[in-house]
Amino acid sequence: MKAADFYRHLETGALAPVYLFVGNAELQIEEAWSRLLKAIVPESARRFNGERLRAREIPAAQVLPLLETLPMFGHRRLVMVQHIENWAKDQQKLLLAYLQKAIPTACLALTLDHAKGMEKLEAAVEAVGIVVKFASLTEWDAPRWLQNRARGQGKQLTPKAAAFLTEWVGLDEQALGQELEKVILFTGESATIDLAEVQEVASFQRHFSSFEMMRLVGQKNTSRALTALSQLLLAGEAPLAILGLLARQVRLIWQVKDGMERGMGTSELGRCLNLYPKILNQYVDQARAFSQVRLEEFHEAIRTSDVLLKSSGVSPEMILESLIVSMCLPQTNEPPDTGSRGS
Repeated sequence: MKAADFYRHLETGALAPVYLFVGNAELQIEEAWSRLLKAIVPESARRFNGERLRAREIPAAQVLPLLETLPMFGHRRLVMVQHIENWAKDQQKLLLAYLQKAIPTACLALTLDHAKGMEKLEAAVEAVGIVVKFASLTEWDAPRWLQNRARGQGKQLTPKAAAFLTEWVGLDEQALGQELEKVILFTGESATIDLAEVQEVASFQRHFSSFEMMRLVGQKNTSRALTALSQLLLAGEAPLAILGLLARQVRLIWQVKDGMERGMGTSELGRCLNLYPKILNQYVDQARAFSQVRLEEFHEAIRTSDVLLKSSGVSPEMILESLIVSMCLPQTNEPPDTGSRGS
């Protein structure tokens, strides 16, 4: 059964004693659990019913007796056990035995990252309950998934806004969910979220994206640094403006680095650079990732890219991507960084 079929099943009211949610789509499974909880447990009783447990932390021998306890409110006792692939074989046998005589006044929800090697358990659940399989998002279904989540919070996300959000963020469920929450908060009481509003939220985050890009450069994480660059471009940021943001980040990191090597404390550095302590600490962490030589190379590479953007016929996106790739390359001849642990 797919997620959409599961939601239609809940609307019938004919609930099963056992559900198995299969897949590593955490947010989709979270949504399924929320819908199941709402279908079984009255809102006023959710403090007393609808327990969530992790298989890694509690054995089946302790979980199954909980299902025999009559619920304080409502008609069924609801228990969820996450990641049952963490249960050892003997614990899985106890679960299989329970499935042969599942308690009608209880509902057991189980989650499983993948079905490989768990076919016997899946078949046992299918015999008495329902198996729901969740697939990772694709470019085709991610916009619709976003629209459904927005609808669940009383918002109408337009198709163009959903498509832009998918292009901007990518297919990571967690990131998509977080960005949608930001957009919903930004739009306040407005019932409809359109493309312009999503783009406006994106523009607010361009400085954060440039900072994240430099953090990823420090980790030599080329793929994710290029993704951060892509997010800035998709948000409508001009290539020269992106280069300016990048130059500012390098300049601040270099100033922090220089101050640390001259023995300046964080309080003094914060006053000189007009940076709040929390922000300054982030720049201190980044300064430790680069040597003076490397920062000088970054400065020269940015200057060269600036000339290319203004005078060459090469694609601006290609120039910026080439710059990020070169900044992520390891430098085997780089001298040891002896001054990176200043106070």
